[in-house]
Amino acid sequence: QKRGGQGQQAIRPTHDLTAAGFNMMNSLPVLSSDSVSSNSCNGGACGKYASAEEAAKAVVQVVGDSSLRTCSDASQCTSGDDEQQPGATQAGTGFAPILEETTKENTEQLVKLVNGTEQPNATNLAKLKTGSLAITAGVIRALQRDPDNAALTARLAGELAMADTVETALIMRRMIVTGMSEPNAAAQNAAIEEGDRRVAAIDREITALRNEMELKRELSRNSVLTIIERENGRVNSNPQTQSDDSTDNRINRLAVPETENN
Repeated sequence: QKRGGQGQQAIRPTHDLTAAGFNMMNSLPVLSSDSVSSNSCNGGACGKYASAEEAAKAVVQVVGDSSLRTCSDASQCTSGDDEQQPGATQAGTGFAPILEETTKENTEQLVKLVNGTEQPNATNLAKLKTGSLAITAGVIRALQRDPDNAALTARLAGELAMADTVETALIMRRMIVTGMSEPNAAAQNAAIEEGDRRVAAIDREITALRNEMELKRELSRNSVLTIIERENGRVNSNPQTQSDDSTDNRINRLAVPETENN
């Protein structure tokens, strides 16, 4: 489909490359707008998004996009809405909002599972966003028995959200790179350069997510170790030993006079 010229839609590199990549990854025509059913889904992209348009909008929301026109005279390429105008750009939000929202959703669902509002069956466990990690009923039962389950639930929700967000980022990256290999797209140098910039932006976001995950893990590990060490210190300095003391023993001791040491 011709784009960018007079009377045509603008080239939107992020959107168009992502849509093409999604379709190629799901063995659909490059310009297809069809949805992928759950029965025919065999990859991560269709597990996240039902159609190329849905996938493209999600990626643009994260990394942004720009409008490219091919007219030598920009005044001749003004067809379409504001997004279609030469030089129009859309800023991306990054992955932080996705991570925060996913953490919130996971926390709410885990609380329901741990407090017994919902049973930890396959249907309810599937409501958790965990990426490629699997949470079983055994994990939920272990949390239910743990006296510190509130803190552990919040921590688990965040770690699962992080795993899901990183996997989402990798899928987005894969869709753009796949779309860049489409012959018509590969012939558009400006579009490929823009695609490279978006891939680099995703790489930076993935690195930032990894650093955040490692930092949080280290901080939480330090806190847990400090708590355990302080508790061990209290136990060692104030050992609590069980005695066989009883009322009868105390009375018997009173009846026996104390012996003086010579």
